[in-house]
Amino acid sequence: MVLTINCQNHSSSSSSETVIDISNSDIYYTGRMDTTNPDYYTFEWSGCQITLTFTGTKSIKVVLDSAGDNWFDVIINNALYGAFNVSSTPRQMYNIIGQNNLNPSQTYTLVLSKRTEASFGPVRFYGFVVDSTCSTKQYSPPTNRKIEFIGDSITCGYGDLGTSPCPFTPDTENNYVTYGAIIARELQAELYLEAWSGKGVVRNYGSPTSTSTQTMPDLYPYILPTDTTTNWDFDLFQPDAVVINLGTNDYSTQPAPSQEVFQNGYISFVNSLKSNYPNKPEFFLVCGPMIGQPCCQYVKNVSSIVGATYIDLEGILTSDDIGCNGHPNEQGHSIMASIASPIIQKTLGW
Repeated sequence: MVLTINCQNHSSSSSSETVIDISNSDIYYTGRMDTTNPDYYTFEWSGCQITLTFTGTKSIKVVLDSAGDNWFDVIINNALYGAFNVSSTPRQMYNIIGQNNLNPSQTYTLVLSKRTEASFGPVRFYGFVVDSTCSTKQYSPPTNRKIEFIGDSITCGYGDLGTSPCPFTPDTENNYVTYGAIIARELQAELYLEAWSGKGVVRNYGSPTSTSTQTMPDLYPYILPTDTTTNWDFDLFQPDAVVINLGTNDYSTQPAPSQEVFQNGYISFVNSLKSNYPNKPEFFLVCGPMIGQPCCQYVKNVSSIVGATYIDLEGILTSDDIGCNGHPNEQGHSIMASIASPIIQKTLGW
């Protein structure tokens, strides 16, 4: 359900309301956040989430801005409540759960989940606005399990809400229903996700040459992939598992990279990830479902060389499983998760 949001200027909150500031320790942030500005936190990657547990208010509002066309899911007590669009600057106050729609005697856990990918630009979060009678409590994840997904449009959820044939539009993209998000919820693991449509290991989609700049390994080190001054501190998130699904864009158009260039580039990327994670997470390299041979054999080769587990998703989808522009729809992502999740679970002993 797309929510009909009543947007207000941030300064128009009433005297009976109070602001829950971004620095409030009861707000739980998932995904890479730029916290350097004391007035707002900035984020771009798909699947970034802001979680708050609260009681004592009849409504809750959030203050955001975005220069791009970004979408969010609203999840209340683990159930999808609706979705809303953020595409305005300066900041606006979004009445995500309207007056009298909450029972002030009940405790709620709210999750705002970023559906759209980093290519739509940064979102800034300024805090929540609630009734002055509201109180909050610290949120704790259900387990201490942590998982990271790295990929391209498939991992973003490009076109997964569409019905084929359909063109891609931002409202057809929802990371919350992708295979990575499904797997993380099934395994009760905290999810960090870095993905960008069209990116490859050594070559991006449609590149006129067999290698490219601004590939996924180039964008990966940053909190905000559109701002190379925002280096991510890897100590902030040490995953138990890293799942990578790259290679589709390297080989989906010509001229394709050679086997040697692709494999060496992939090996180098995995080794760089390992250097960031002294806790030695398990690695899983995925191929498919939008690409086949020789790419999948090359990914399998890399898996063997770097000591990762290979997950084969080649050719698993039918026309019923396709959304916009040939990408998996919700059903397609569910099928992907049904194959990959047991492999990850067994390997990790979860």
